[in-house]
Amino acid sequence: MILVEEILLIIGFLMLPYGLYEIIKSEADRTVKITLVGISIVLFAIETILAVKQ
Repeated sequence: MILVEEILLIIGFLMLPYGLYEIIKSEADRTVKITLVGISIVLFAIETILAVKQ
């Protein structure tokens, strides 16, 4: 894994809880919140797998 990928993965790891907090704090419907949280977690998992796999 190259240095840039490692830095971006660490930043993503640190920012994920804040992003989830902002989604949960928003005034959207519950289904929209659940959908956004699910998408965020899945995309982060895919990013992590791709970064570690290389």
